[in-house]
Amino acid sequence: MTDQDQATVEKTLESSPTLESEINSARINALELKLETLSLITESLWNIVQESNIECSADLKDKMANVIDHRAKRDSIKVTCKVCNSEQKASAPYCNHCGNKLDYSGEISPFDY
Repeated sequence: MTDQDQATVEKTLESSPTLESEINSARINALELKLETLSLITESLWNIVQESNIECSADLKDKMANVIDHRAKRDSIKVTCKVCNSEQKASAPYCNHCGNKLDYSGEISPFDY
């Protein structure tokens, strides 16, 4: 194989996405969508709080403590991967061990990420 042929093969390999890179791209896109959604929700709720003249500092700290408590309860829900039998968070879309799509039939909060 000539140097030019070798360079062509290397360039082709570099430009061909692997399955892993496609999965990672899909995950990044999903995370970007979740981040944008959460940002819109947060800004909207903050506008509601400001318009309602709610005493922000104390009330907000209490609400944050409640959210931390609820989030811990949601994080404790586990699902078993059907492929490798590892235990994963129910909110995870894919198994951290084998990459299999996880199926959880319960309700997932839009704030679980």
